[in-house]
Amino acid sequence: MLGSKIRELRQQNDMTLNELAEKTQFTASYLSQIERELIDPSLSSLRKISNVFGVPVHYFLADEAKDHVLIKADQRKRLDLPNSSIIYEFITPIADKSSKAKMDIIYFELEPESWSSEEALIHNADECVLVLKGTIEASVGNSKYVLNEGDSLYIKENSYHRLYNPGNEKATGTSTICPALY
Repeated sequence: MLGSKIRELRQQNDMTLNELAEKTQFTASYLSQIERELIDPSLSSLRKISNVFGVPVHYFLADEAKDHVLIKADQRKRLDLPNSSIIYEFITPIADKSSKAKMDIIYFELEPESWSSEEALIHNADECVLVLKGTIEASVGNSKYVLNEGDSLYIKENSYHRLYNPGNEKATGTSTICPALY
């Protein structure tokens, strides 16, 4: 679905794979694999592609708006950030103009002895982190918290934060973000 949306936009703009490759600095082969849905692009790759077409990233990820949306575990939209040991899977539909989702709920897996991001993140939305498995150390501003299975941490908007997995096994959890950022 993501690849077909990219191909559709490229063709609507009368652009060849080579022209898109030149504008994004990717190879035509890489872009072809994305369009044929043989591989999934990273978020940074998707940003470059969306910038070429002048559309937001969620254009490629958004589902059609419905009152009720079932998202099977194996069909979640995945977000793999470059230089990160964390994988995000969207439990809720990605927000767009037609769905008007008011929150994002994201399942995450954080590799052992690793950070969720190289630097602390900040955004204009409140966030609640719930640990499902393992232990997470959360840094919020100058404060540090240890969250075990079942613990949650509410983080007010515009607070620098990031997560660390001190264990030797993958930690999992959910992050609820309101209002929706994606």
